Amino acid sequence: MSIAEICPCVNVTCPNHGDCVKCTSRHLRLGTLNYCSLYTVLPVLQEAIAADPDSPAASILRVIVDRRLEANAELMKKHGLSEEKQAELRRKVADYSDY
Repeated sequence: MSIAEICPCVNVTCPNHGDCVKCTSRHLRLGTLNYCSLYTVLPVLQEAIAADPDSPAASILRVIVDRRLEANAELMKKHGLSEEKQAELRRKVADYSDY
């Protein structure tokens, strides 16, 4: 099994789909979170929002998170992907590395 076969990213038409190095490099250059990074930090972001929901920082984080999740949901719908399948692929990717 290769990482390309289990890439959980919902942007399946991206030329970097399944190529973690190029994907991460592109997102670093753009200053955005790629799919895997988003799901890595999502619990922490949601925790920070919940800790002080009325703060200016929480408002900014909420917008960032909501926009990204909405974009992901649109791509999932467009490509006929389910949240269950994506969660399964995220688990496989998490178990992919030996270290």
